[in-house]
Amino acid sequence: MKAAVLHEIGKLPKFEETYPIPVVENAEQQQLVKVLSSSIKNLDRGKVSGKHYMSYNKFPTTVGIDGVVELDNGDKAYAFGITGMIAEKALIGKGKYVVLDKDVDPLVASALPNAILGADMAMLIRGQLKEGQTVLVNGATGVTGKVALQLARIHGAKKIIAMGRDKQQLEDLQKRFKLDEIIVISDNDQEVIDSVKTSFQKQPIDLVLDYLWGRPTDLVLKAIVAAHTYHITKVVTIGEMAGASITLSSATLRSTAIEILGSGLGSFPQNAIEIYMKNNLNNLLKLATQGKLTIDINTIELKDIEKNWLHDVKGQRTVVKIN
Repeated sequence: MKAAVLHEIGKLPKFEETYPIPVVENAEQQQLVKVLSSSIKNLDRGKVSGKHYMSYNKFPTTVGIDGVVELDNGDKAYAFGITGMIAEKALIGKGKYVVLDKDVDPLVASALPNAILGADMAMLIRGQLKEGQTVLVNGATGVTGKVALQLARIHGAKKIIAMGRDKQQLEDLQKRFKLDEIIVISDNDQEVIDSVKTSFQKQPIDLVLDYLWGRPTDLVLKAIVAAHTYHITKVVTIGEMAGASITLSSATLRSTAIEILGSGLGSFPQNAIEIYMKNNLNNLLKLATQGKLTIDINTIELKDIEKNWLHDVKGQRTVVKIN
């Protein structure tokens, strides 16, 4: 079969035309499916580079964690793969999929779910967002950040703040999604702290969805301390695009009501992701069909996987057409 194959950690996946089709070893727990499309996400890149805690350790291996598949009855479904999903065939868990509505675009259905999980589960399960609250998205110009801005509005957030480095992109997002406020992460630390502090003093922030970590998060925490305003603020870390560590003093937590949480595969109860997807995926994809929830997509062919693996079009999700 045609597939994206990784032969060594830290190398690029290569396109191969005659890679062996995976074999079902337990028919009660596995099924073989035809893969229509998959996407390249930071999680996929992290697993391939060896920088993610779920990195690959057996080679050669097909890559890609999820995608849209065609079932034996012709239905299209979204599924996580047991084997790599950037391949013509893959193994998935028996019955572990969400059958998609007939009018769903498979490319959108490949692109959107990971961003939904990175935004919605952080927002609703870890952050416990309630209608009327204020949300700050730190790292708002990325793929998942943009989806988070939209989902915050859909879930009834009263005030939405976008934070990021690119002022022009932030201004574009403010117009596109009717955001209440933008904060630019400039090179001037005090300027950033003052911007967040002023916003917090006007309207305390209930939830920070953080895709950056590192310096930007340090500045957000310092701003909340400097605001001298008692308010419970949940900071949920979902990524570390700006650095793997922050400087956190004991005094920061003792002098504020900040609660710091993580949102990732290990932070949810068993089956939480499966249950969430079954209950919500088609409804959110319907909003995408209606133009009420958008994601920008860069589509490539499977044969071009190697040259596009590290080529990330800013703010777009790369989707691989397979069948």
